[in-house]
Amino acid sequence: MIDFNDPRQIARAIQYTNVNPDLTREGVIKHLETCMQYQFDAAMIAPCWVSLAKEMLKGSGVRVATTVNFPMANDTTAMKVAVVRELAKEGADEFDFPPNPGYLLGGQEDLYFNELKSVVHVAHDLGMKVKAMLEFGFITEEALKIKATRYAFEAGIDWVKQSSGWGKGGCEATVEDVRLLKANIQLPCRVKVSGKVNTLEKMKAMFEAGAELVGTSSGPELVKGLTGDINAY
Repeated sequence: MIDFNDPRQIARAIQYTNVNPDLTREGVIKHLETCMQYQFDAAMIAPCWVSLAKEMLKGSGVRVATTVNFPMANDTTAMKVAVVRELAKEGADEFDFPPNPGYLLGGQEDLYFNELKSVVHVAHDLGMKVKAMLEFGFITEEALKIKATRYAFEAGIDWVKQSSGWGKGGCEATVEDVRLLKANIQLPCRVKVSGKVNTLEKMKAMFEAGAELVGTSSGPELVKGLTGDINAY
């Protein structure tokens, strides 16, 4: 548990996120400069900006984080693996990806689990950490949430997330979902949250429930103890 009276510890538990499709190169540079200013854990940016981020963040201590098949989740497993390999070449340190919820919802549990294992295997071979966005906005039944979490853990995922916090399958982070995630994994797997974590009070509640990392577009506001954009992710 971090010390929420220490802005530096708060910042180091935040992956400051801007994956908006209309983000320009100028906007990305500003985002990366903010990440360095606050010393966030990572800059979470879209795949097309990874090489720029790697260059700008070199030596800063801020990691380069990105996404795979976000937000749709339904590329083939081979397509996802190919993207992971490309991101490694570009210099990404880690990525978040959504396993295909349609597999789990439709009872194709082998496909769901094998996709997780395939993505984890290639990522770890290439030295990257993997976070699974389980998209509880689609997987709403508790039993299926538990099953998704356990499959991710058994596949070797480094971090589980209840959601990307974005789009149709995205959902707001809740204490209940964080507790469910935490109860169904063991170390070294850990819990990250995303989805409307836009106040320091909410971040603290998520961490008290078991989270250790947050992805948010309200990074500077959280460090300052302010309220971020309630419409953002």
